[in-house]
Amino acid sequence: MDYIIERKDSEKIAKEKHWLLIYGRRKLGKTFLLRNICKYENYYSVKSDNSIVSRSAIISIDDMAKEAKRLLSAGRTVVIDEFQRLNTGFLEELSILHPQGRLILSGSSLRVIKKFFEPQSPLLGFFTPQRIGLISPVDSFLALSKNFSEEKAIELSTFLREPWIIPIYNKEETLNFVYKLITQSKQVITSLIGEVFTEEERELTKKYEALLSLIGSGVWNTKELTSIMYSRKLIPEPSQTHVIQYIKNLEEIELVESIKLNKSKGWYYRLFSPLMNVYYYLDSRYDISSREISLEEVKPTLQKLINFEIQNYMADLFSELFEGRKEYFISSDKEVDFIITKRNKNEIVGEVKWKKIGREELNKFKINSENLFGRKILICKGSSIEKAEEAEIITPKKLADLIKNKSKK
Repeated sequence: MDYIIERKDSEKIAKEKHWLLIYGRRKLGKTFLLRNICKYENYYSVKSDNSIVSRSAIISIDDMAKEAKRLLSAGRTVVIDEFQRLNTGFLEELSILHPQGRLILSGSSLRVIKKFFEPQSPLLGFFTPQRIGLISPVDSFLALSKNFSEEKAIELSTFLREPWIIPIYNKEETLNFVYKLITQSKQVITSLIGEVFTEEERELTKKYEALLSLIGSGVWNTKELTSIMYSRKLIPEPSQTHVIQYIKNLEEIELVESIKLNKSKGWYYRLFSPLMNVYYYLDSRYDISSREISLEEVKPTLQKLINFEIQNYMADLFSELFEGRKEYFISSDKEVDFIITKRNKNEIVGEVKWKKIGREELNKFKINSENLFGRKILICKGSSIEKAEEAEIITPKKLADLIKNKSKK
């Protein structure tokens, strides 16, 4: 695909005139945003061997320090990408020049970034933090609906919110496209944890990778996660405290998200990346990481997983549109796909049936959502029912109108 999805993050970065710290996990478009949005005098990229690339040439750290100081002193903008590979002494040296010029740092190491904001950090207060996550649901839909039908734009938006995936799409059907991704991009998917953790944290990395795999395979509550992690000798004792702290760290770097369970004190944990969710679930069922697998073998499960990710995309979308919090509702006998709350009150109760629906689906939603207050919506590809008292039926066309109207306001 030869176009760019414009995102709100761009406006925030472009408008910020002070020193910036851009952070987030790998493959979320940090480098692209910086290279295309920021008007900088020089852009330095720190490689894993600590060499510095500047204007396509390799330079020394000392040369970078001299030039960066000169540019900042002159009021210019300097960008340092993958700054976590530098020692903090180098950054402390540059901080002497604050607030001259505009220094923008970009990185993905969780430990270094957390250290940046510790109370005793010598760099605290010099930088405005800006986390880069997935492309927003509204931004992705508005961009894709210019080139595809509303239905197709919804399906693609679910996965193309991850910028690295956009160039890979080649106008396939959604099912075939996701199959291509999980079979041809295995190494990319499993390496998304990348340099979130530094070399000295290899043992920690094993624990985090195990958690990602478990959550991706469908284990979503801390009690079960703790039990499995302890049985594998990955934590020293069967205490949920250990697991909760690891999960919080993964949340900070947007590898995991926690979703409040409506009418409960519990939380539902899932992977932020839709593609990672699909991959790890299929790997737990079909062992796709170590063998070739045909589309026919995984097709029914893969289609269900895609539908689950569309459900979550809709939850994110309505959360953004109505500026509320996404919650799930799960009880012993009833379940709805998502609830959007504002000030702890239900604003929207939503169900997604990614097919053409009729009276049967409507009646089931009515039963599952009874005793739940809020505007009730049933999102579907199409419906044999135009209007219903039980719920507002939202087709792709109606959804597009809603997004466009909300965006204008």
